[in-house]
Amino acid sequence: MEIASFGETMIRLAPPVGFSLEGAQTLEVSIGGTESNLCIAYARLGGKCGWTSRMPDNAASRLVVNAIAVHGVDVSNVIWAPGEKLGILFVESGVSPRQTEVIYDRADMAIARLRPDELDYDYLLSAETLFLTGNTPALSSSCRETWLRAARLAHERKRTVVLDVNYRGKLWTPQQCRETIEAVLPHVDVLICGRTDARIIFDMPEEGEAAAKAFMARYKVPLVVMTLGEHGSLAYDGQHVEQYPVFPTEIIDRIGAGDAFDAGFLYGWRKKDIAYGLR
Repeated sequence: MEIASFGETMIRLAPPVGFSLEGAQTLEVSIGGTESNLCIAYARLGGKCGWTSRMPDNAASRLVVNAIAVHGVDVSNVIWAPGEKLGILFVESGVSPRQTEVIYDRADMAIARLRPDELDYDYLLSAETLFLTGNTPALSSSCRETWLRAARLAHERKRTVVLDVNYRGKLWTPQQCRETIEAVLPHVDVLICGRTDARIIFDMPEEGEAAAKAFMARYKVPLVVMTLGEHGSLAYDGQHVEQYPVFPTEIIDRIGAGDAFDAGFLYGWRKKDIAYGLR
């Protein structure tokens, strides 16, 4: 495998666009999870990747796992936990002037009970790159411990460790996030962060290039990638800054946009170079 990852993936239930959740007669069923989104997008670009998690042993979880596997992602290492809970994500797509509303039912999920000794690190580290996000350590203290161990072992075995901060305010505070991210950064080779997260969590400058250079100076991460909203994205490797603008587009669904960016960047970077990854 080129990339491996682990984390939560939930059932996603959504009314048709234009309908409110409370007034819906039907709900569309799909899935949602940062790490699995990345793996699906990377596989669809032509890469080889694997994803694992701790899931209840039931039909709903198999729906999730099958929806990931159909895109060519290896899911052979999922940990099955009979009798436990699968998270549910309710999404009401906003149509201007209303915003998109998201409701999580993720308390006491199976993945939140993941113990460090349950994860198959040899499976994850059989890949050249380990992809991590700030979602997983926010789920529970045991998830945090497992996540940190995976990063440390990957670093020791000379794997490339990629971290997307991907802050979620419904899971923890900026201070909790910062403390956890700072604990893992000595093991990280590529840091991906949005400009808003950089400012809120790490007190970095608002301007993208300044923020990237501040990350490099403070944490000594070999490669910093910043997403800049309407200004596109940039990457800084300690010597050169590469920047690429946005593509004009109509937003249908914001959820997963950052995961798609990560997949595109990592695929292009691995196949050619940083500039191609951003493009």
